[in-house]
Amino acid sequence: MPGTAIFDLDKTITCAPTWTRFVFFVNRARIPFLLRLPLLLGHGIAHKLGLASRDSVKAHSLRTLAWLDRDSLEKAADTFIAREVAQGLHPGAVAAIKWHAQRGDRLVIATAAVDLLADRLAAALGFDQVIATRLDWTLHGTVPAPRMSGANCYGAEKLRRIGEYTFPRPIFAYSDHVSDLAMLEQADHGIAVNPSRGLRHAAPERNVRVVDYRMATGYPHTDEASEFT
Repeated sequence: MPGTAIFDLDKTITCAPTWTRFVFFVNRARIPFLLRLPLLLGHGIAHKLGLASRDSVKAHSLRTLAWLDRDSLEKAADTFIAREVAQGLHPGAVAAIKWHAQRGDRLVIATAAVDLLADRLAAALGFDQVIATRLDWTLHGTVPAPRMSGANCYGAEKLRRIGEYTFPRPIFAYSDHVSDLAMLEQADHGIAVNPSRGLRHAAPERNVRVVDYRMATGYPHTDEASEFT
């Protein structure tokens, strides 16, 4: 019976993280951005040292986009995602998405990426639903738009938001990062895609399958087909 396939986005479907590259893509020719870059890098280092939250890092980088209106940012996102779909996706992830679509599974992206990017990539790949970090475009207060609407959809927040829905089973979950370990464990089939060191270490003990999606090897492998039902 058709079930649900939940995919993380950055480094699970895409070969590289999207947000930082998009920020540079939009700001690459701006002198004010280059002058502000040391501050942005310092904020990132502060996060690594536990002195700044992941949410604050994203909020800080969002402010570098405030010089553009919504229409201009959406056009930039269209161009960025079109390039990503053309040359920035893991071939194995694309094969897995197609396999789930052929099964009739509900395709869901659950990601910390902002909806500005996630919604476009999801539409290009035929996903049914997106759970992502949402942006607020209203013009009020002292913080320029766009800004985060609610919490960054990462780790426990992502798991909480997935839990708001009742998805048909079996549920397949895909991620590259240990922050999604609970999501992978709770799925009927948890798949670690080119996993981070932490996830690779934890996967064997948590019944999470490890796959390399840098090559399109077909999905599932012939000897796995009877298992994935």
